[in-house]
Amino acid sequence: MVRNAFRKTITRLTGCDSGNATLLVALGMPMLIGGAGLGVDVTQWYMWKRELQFAVDQAAVAGAWAAADEDTASTYQLRAQQEFDANMQVVGGFADEPEIQLADYASGNDNSVAVAVTAYKPLPFTSILTDATFPVSAYAQASFEEGTTFTSCLIALDDDDYGAITIGGNSVLTASCGLAALSTDAQAITVNGNPTVDAGWILSAGGIDQWLKDNTDDVIMEYMSGLYDPYEELQPPTPSASQIARTYSCGSEPDTTMADVSVRRVTEYSYWMKANKSQAWNNPSGKPSSTVTAPTVNQQVANGTQAGSTTGTPTVQWIDLGGSGNNKKWEKVTTTTTTTYSNVVVTPGAQAGSVRPGTYTDIQVRCNTSFAPGVYNIVGGGLKITGQYEVTGSAVMFVLYDGAYIDVAGGSDVNLTAMQASDLMAVGVAAEDANKLAGMLVFEDRDSQGSGKTKLNGNANTVLNGTLYFPISNVQFAGTVGVTSQCLMIAANNITITGTTNMTTFCPAGSVEDTTVASTEATVRLVA
Repeated sequence: MVRNAFRKTITRLTGCDSGNATLLVALGMPMLIGGAGLGVDVTQWYMWKRELQFAVDQAAVAGAWAAADEDTASTYQLRAQQEFDANMQVVGGFADEPEIQLADYASGNDNSVAVAVTAYKPLPFTSILTDATFPVSAYAQASFEEGTTFTSCLIALDDDDYGAITIGGNSVLTASCGLAALSTDAQAITVNGNPTVDAGWILSAGGIDQWLKDNTDDVIMEYMSGLYDPYEELQPPTPSASQIARTYSCGSEPDTTMADVSVRRVTEYSYWMKANKSQAWNNPSGKPSSTVTAPTVNQQVANGTQAGSTTGTPTVQWIDLGGSGNNKKWEKVTTTTTTTYSNVVVTPGAQAGSVRPGTYTDIQVRCNTSFAPGVYNIVGGGLKITGQYEVTGSAVMFVLYDGAYIDVAGGSDVNLTAMQASDLMAVGVAAEDANKLAGMLVFEDRDSQGSGKTKLNGNANTVLNGTLYFPISNVQFAGTVGVTSQCLMIAANNITITGTTNMTTFCPAGSVEDTTVASTEATVRLVA
């Protein structure tokens, strides 16, 4: 009986399934808890990794930008560290200091910045089971290329002309200081003949003649962006001394006397009676008066004027106050003028062939001529140097207006040197403008209509020290031009180099042309 009851109980229990879920949950709970904990740890590790990777990426890029500029290259590690620290929010409390160093990239040498860092910290769930810490590492590498600047001693400024620079005949152009054309034409720089060219580098916003590619070792850069007129923002100087109208002559000129002039006028009143004004009459309303004018500074006065005061002959005016016969009354007005001269300066008249700064319609050199230091405005005519003359000028600048031109022909001995900043400030140009205009020998005004007469046809004794700037005119370049004290720069709308040109030197020994005509920006890329 007992056995049967036990058997029935066992049979009933084995057929019961009401507690299976609880059992399964109990058996799976460790795996559930472990999986959840592992998910928390993986999420935490990924968040640390993401922040760390972003920080080293930004640090590498910041360091690369610093390294790409020679002025900040020595600070690349500091800049990378600053950027790294700025992007650490969570991991910063347990990350090691990053390793920041230059590295090679793509066959380059120290042309990238590499940043590596590792952080150590126990994970939230795993730390319950073990005291071990888990490393989180990040690495980034950013390559950089420094920006490049290009200079040139011959620049054609027109933006779309065919043959903006044309090199013709058997000309020789071996001054390795660069050619540049701003024209976007497919033949911006052309060759017409069989010249000898060693310019060092040839730059163009458009195309360059195949002849130059086949017959020179020059660096050729065509369809180049970033070329510009280095003098585009400059304006010609207008110091007051250069406004004096003058005429060039090979004869002598009179002296010029300048002085500060002040004038004092004294007016006295007296009163008279009778028709013949013979009897004095006392009228208390008559009062002497005196006026003094403000001095006129640096006024041109008659030659022979001396410092001091000069009183002129008094002037008398009678005013009829009415009446008749012996009762007729008169007012007598007597004015005396005294002129005072001070700071009298006499400038001797120019001797034959000596030229002073000022404004000229034309300067046609017809004798040995010396240009005194200063600014020469040429309006409508030209500076033409021909014949067997010696022409010199130190610290001079020629400004061309209304179609004025420069024509230097072979045969003359020419030696002209541009003004420096101190020379320009001495004639009234502001310091900031003087520094920008320093070295400018010829400046064509942009409002001029230009001229087709501008030619430079020098010889072995032609020396031009400075910049020749013709933004409107085309320049024909022939013969030989030398330098002695500073570089020669020619910037013109178009430049034609003819068959007799022999240009071997644009800068004196030890000097280089440093006028920038193109700049490329530095580049940085995150490569790892």
